[in-house]
Formats: sequence, C-alpha cells, structure tokens
Amino acid sequence: MFEELKKRSIKKRMFPAILLLIIGGAALVFLFPRVMGAMKGNIAFETLAPDEIRANLLVDVTLDANFGCYIEEYEENTQTHYTRTTDLYYVIWTGDANATDYRYMGIKVPASDEKKMEAMAEATYYNEPCDPIMYNGEIQKMPDEDYEFLREYFMGAGLTEEEFEEYTLPYFINTEVIPTNSAVVSCTFAAFALLFVLIGSWMIISAIRGGRLKTFKKELADAGFGEAEADLEYQGARIILKPDDFRIGRRLTFFMIGSKPHVLLNDEIVWAYQKTTTHRTNGIKTGTTYSVVLNTIDKKKYESQNVFTKRQSEISVAGEQNALETLEYIGQTMPWVLLGFDNDLNRLYNKDCKSFLDIQYFKVDHNQLI
Repeated sequence: MFEELKKRSIKKRMFPAILLLIIGGAALVFLFPRVMGAMKGNIAFETLAPDEIRANLLVDVTLDANFGCYIEEYEENTQTHYTRTTDLYYVIWTGDANATDYRYMGIKVPASDEKKMEAMAEATYYNEPCDPIMYNGEIQKMPDEDYEFLREYFMGAGLTEEEFEEYTLPYFINTEVIPTNSAVVSCTFAAFALLFVLIGSWMIISAIRGGRLKTFKKELADAGFGEAEADLEYQGARIILKPDDFRIGRRLTFFMIGSKPHVLLNDEIVWAYQKTTTHRTNGIKTGTTYSVVLNTIDKKKYESQNVFTKRQSEISVAGEQNALETLEYIGQTMPWVLLGFDNDLNRLYNKDCKSFLDIQYFKVDHNQLI
C-alpha cells in the first residue's frame, strides 16, 4: 500500500515540480548575464574595446560625438491619429577620441534630447568640439529589424556590405533602462527563479523520499490501524476514482488531495454531499467540476489535511454521475452519514454539532458494516 501510494504521490508531484524547474532554470539562464552585469556595476563605455561589448552590460556614457539618427520611434493616438515622436536612435562609435580600434553601434535617447543630439551630429560632421552629454543605460542586442535599418543607413552613406559587417556592432545603449532599477529588478527576478528551482527540487526529493506520506501515516496511527491491517482495508476497498486513489473500505476511506494521500475513519464521517463548481472565463461558462465533500465529527481533527477548508475533505470525482454513485455507496456502507446539502443543515453543523449528530449519526448502529 505505501509503495503504491508513494508512486501515485510522485507521479502527481512530478508535473508541477518539473514545470517549476523548467521555468526557474530558463529564467536563471536568461537573467544570469544581467545579474553578472549588475554585480559588476556601471562601466565607463569609452573604456570598452569592441570585443568587450556585449548585451546586458550597464554603462555610463560620456557622449561627445554622434553620426546622425537612423530610427525614429513614435506613438499614434488611434482616435485622433495624432503622432508623437517618443525616442530616437543615433549612430555612435566605441572607445574614446584616441581609440584606434573602434566600431559603430547605436544609442537610444528620448525625443526631448533631439535638439542637443542634432547639434552634436552637426559638430561631429564638421569635426568641431561640442559639449558632451552624459547618459547611463544598458547595452542591448539590436532586434533584426533595427539592425537592417542601421544597414540601410550605412549603405546610403556609401559603405559596402563588407565594410558594414566589419565596422558595426549589432548593439545599442538603451538609456531608458535605469541601471539601479535594472540591477534590482534582475536580481529580484533571479532570486525568484532560484526559489522556483529550489522548490521544484524539494518537491521531487520530498516525494521520492516518501515525505508526502507523513500525514497519511499519522492519520492511520490516530485511527488505530497498523500497516498490515490498513493494507488489507486498502486492497479490499471499492475504487471510486483511480487517478486520485479515492477508495471507500469497510472501516476506512482513502483519497488524495493534490499529491498528498489521506485516510479517514469511516466512523468519524457524519455528513457527505455533492459540490458542483461552474467555471467561467469573461462571463462565459467554460466547464463544470464535481466533488464529494466529507464532513467529520471532529471539526478540527482533520484541518491539517485539507487546503480548501478547516472542516471538510473535498474530493474531486469524475462527473456528476460518479458523485451520485459515490454518495449512494456511502449511504449503503455508512448509514449514519447524513447525505445531501442544505443551508439549515450547514448552519446547524457549524453552530450546534451535537444537535446535528442527533438527526442521524446517533440513531444508527455503527456496527452495520458490509
């Protein structure tokens, strides 16, 4: 029995655990260079050689030259069709004024800087000095479409394809990324990704080592059953729903909530009813699920076993017919259990459980077992 429950628990645990590992692992791979860049802090862009420039580096830029705008980004009001320029992309070069090995790449600046950047472009064209503009941001890989715009810009300036490939880098500095915020966000997301990996690993290890059976074993001990006696009960129980191992035996009821197996002493079940849940997306019905709710004589005794409520064990079933058949079988094997939901019964069960038990529980001989 324990081995079978362990296998079922591992099987149910595996999918969410692997999903967490995949999401967390992929996020860590994506965020790793950003975190490394954040740990290094801002680098003076002018000190970077062309082969040192890569995505995710945080840089401080002292810009004293640019070679014109190659992309203009704008947004349009869909109602008035009014357009407004939001950002501009300018061609800059790497290194400082004394660099002998340099490449051309891009920098993204807000449209409010257009006047200063155009004045700098003119000064660069005439080889005149100008006041530098200070920026900081993150080096990012150019999208393919943007790189094509850069290619067209240089082709229009008379460069050959070979010269373009030799003298340009497919990167740009995004000055809209605030380095401090970028570092904080990257490290925060990386921490969550690592947490996902740790939780996923723990879920798998815990299931393999039988950790999901601890509550089940305690519930068996509390019910006064040894392993051999419980195994006989388990093997002889009627299977209600195989995937969740929902079984009703002569003295015990077995079921799983999530990946954790549980057991209830039949003698302590006092009320059972069907619960129907209608699922909707944007107001449209997308499906219906059914479950059987089991309420016990001791409202607090089983509160650790159910994530849904403190007083109930809610067990999913295959459908409405399965729910009805389950309740019918409970009525046959546990005649002291009150069947069916009623608001008055619910109030009585919660406020005056003894009076609730007087309705049926105390009126039936609990030795009437099949």
